Amino acid sequence: MTDNKVIYSMYRVGKVIPPNREVLKDISLSYFYGAKIGVIGANGSGKSTLLRIMAGLDTDFNGQTTMAPGYRIGLLEQEPQLDPGKTVRQVVEEGVAATAALLRRYDAIAERFADPDADYDALVAEQGELQEQIDHLDAWDLDSKLDLAMDALRCPPGDTPVSVLSGGERRRVALCRLLL
Repeated sequence: MTDNKVIYSMYRVGKVIPPNREVLKDISLSYFYGAKIGVIGANGSGKSTLLRIMAGLDTDFNGQTTMAPGYRIGLLEQEPQLDPGKTVRQVVEEGVAATAALLRRYDAIAERFADPDADYDALVAEQGELQEQIDHLDAWDLDSKLDLAMDALRCPPGDTPVSVLSGGERRRVALCRLLL
């Protein structure tokens, strides 16, 4: 990656909220690879709206946004919404749901090899495709990566119910889910 590569840009972005309040007007900006940014402004000035547009969570705006391929933007809400019926580990795993689904599918195919009526050629082909995807994601040790991320962010133990977490613990769990 080079330092002069633009990874995200906005051009003449505007946002009006009912009844007719202009929150953002003609915002144009570019972020380069490696840049550190901050958004400062008075309450109600549109900081959260700007960030929600950047993260792709708000698509009802004027203007255009562009992100370089291979990048993604996540947004950690001030008060993250977590399912109180889940454990810390279950919430963190939401961040890798697609990868975990690949691993489950791979395991399911392995079990189907025990079926004497199975189409082994099709199973081998599908398992090979899945293996390439899992290799590309470096996901074979996903559980240990989750443990490492949870430990690095000082998340509560994985079996802790979300319903008993403090605000700070909830934010750390939500951040862990987001970064994965």
